[in-house]
Amino acid sequence: MRERRARNLKVWPLCCLLALLLPATWSCKLPQSRPSGSGGGSAAEAERTRKMEEKAAEIERHAEEIKNMQGTDQEKIDAMNKLEQERRELNEMAEEGQKSP
Repeated sequence: MRERRARNLKVWPLCCLLALLLPATWSCKLPQSRPSGSGGGSAAEAERTRKMEEKAAEIERHAEEIKNMQGTDQEKIDAMNKLEQERRELNEMAEEGQKSP
């Protein structure tokens, strides 16, 4: 009996956490699905997505290179600044894609 009560006490905080998070998940808005009538738009969107994925992979490669980079502090700072610029460009591409129908 004592073991069961101890086990129930361990589960209680988890249940409370889930109870608090459940309404938060219900309030999240799901993305609206687009009508499938535009065949040409989906090909253009797929191409844009492919380009963004390639750019994201390139940014990740640059980040890894910077981690392993040998050089002066200024060279590392310059490399980080360039990496941040690439990330901003990727974010702009993503925002443009969200604005266009």
